[in-house]
Amino acid sequence: EHPELEKIVGTTLPSYQFRTSEYKSLISAGASTGRSAIVRAGLQRLALGNERFVKSEPMGTSADKEAEPFAIVLGMACQRVPMEKVFDAAPGDLLVQRVSGGIAGRKDSTLFSSVEYAIGRWKPKVMVVLADSDSKVVRAAIDQASGDVIPTPPKRGVLDRVMVSAMRAKMQVDSSSKKMTSAGRDLKIQQVTTELNAFYTIEQLLKSDIVRKAVVEDGLELHAAVLDEQTGAVKMLGEHPALAGLVGKELDSK
Repeated sequence: EHPELEKIVGTTLPSYQFRTSEYKSLISAGASTGRSAIVRAGLQRLALGNERFVKSEPMGTSADKEAEPFAIVLGMACQRVPMEKVFDAAPGDLLVQRVSGGIAGRKDSTLFSSVEYAIGRWKPKVMVVLADSDSKVVRAAIDQASGDVIPTPPKRGVLDRVMVSAMRAKMQVDSSSKKMTSAGRDLKIQQVTTELNAFYTIEQLLKSDIVRKAVVEDGLELHAAVLDEQTGAVKMLGEHPALAGLVGKELDSK
């Protein structure tokens, strides 16, 4: 993008700043801070459930026929543990969507329609985009960005969308003056790609009129997170750093 785009248009562009500035990890342990009490409670509920999962101390809750799901979890298809188990949630507490690469797909696709239906039907206030710390799809996208053999068309449909984050991560790490080993460099690119891809998915979800309306008017919050494949711990990234620019207004805390 043009290096002086903000100067040309005469206004601050949060989304542009996020895309063009160095990405610094926002990862943290425990629950993210929501903008409303109901979201903070939902995020805390997820954090405590994940803590029990990591400690192998499940609460052993059974399904409540009257309860409605309080959160949507959008995870990667390759994650090998049920999301209900990761968050020690009872059946029906979570609406779980899985997709290759953790990408949101394209507007009007089946995934979009399913998410939009869930929002309209149950009106949950929390959506977690859960990336995988060691995703093979992310690694394949990084290899592709490094000049690997062009994949087959079916694979390319997924990898092309993850490569948006992989190319940015690779450029950032390669241009860094910080000294690191080859293995350390590869791990850093994987980490940055993983986190950026989660935020990129949120950007795609916000292209849906229904999702954006729920965020702006109904208090829905989209939080990115990363599942550590080694420990099972979920580390939160929070809402998109350029959320105001993506939805066109500052959102108040309640």
